[in-house]
Amino acid sequence: MIQNTTNTTLNQLKEIIKVLSSEQFSTPLIILNNSSVGMHVRHILEFYQCLLDGIETGIVNYDMRKRNVKLETQPTYCIEVINEILTYLKKYQENIELCLKGCYCHTEETKQIEVKTSLDRELIYNIEHTVHHLAIIRIGINAIDSSITLNDSVGIASSTIRNKNICAQ
Repeated sequence: MIQNTTNTTLNQLKEIIKVLSSEQFSTPLIILNNSSVGMHVRHILEFYQCLLDGIETGIVNYDMRKRNVKLETQPTYCIEVINEILTYLKKYQENIELCLKGCYCHTEETKQIEVKTSLDRELIYNIEHTVHHLAIIRIGINAIDSSITLNDSVGIASSTIRNKNICAQ
């Protein structure tokens, strides 16, 4: 179930990337506080990359993102990375114990905390994180070109979709 939702959100992201030109993908937008759609895509993908690194090491640290500008500016490269993430995650059908490490303070203090977690929990976190950024990306795309249509579920939480379906019955 978690794998399916992960696949769905990453495939939604891939479909969005495919409909944008390189310029639309990488142009800073005032409505997004001068970030671009590509910057949000990079942010999403680097969280998944940190998780994949954590599967290998046992420690997930989202602070250790590489901030790879190529992920902000090259849509076809982003699609390759998404495909790699999807392929890699197919190998893991069971939950794995992990440690989440990071500094969650707003000061210059750099004290790291460590929390027990699992692959399933971090996939759920990444799904929610992706949905949040897909909602922001939707706003950016509407500003770029209102004629671009996205699937109605892009940027909408699963619980909201389920609730709308229940209310519609």
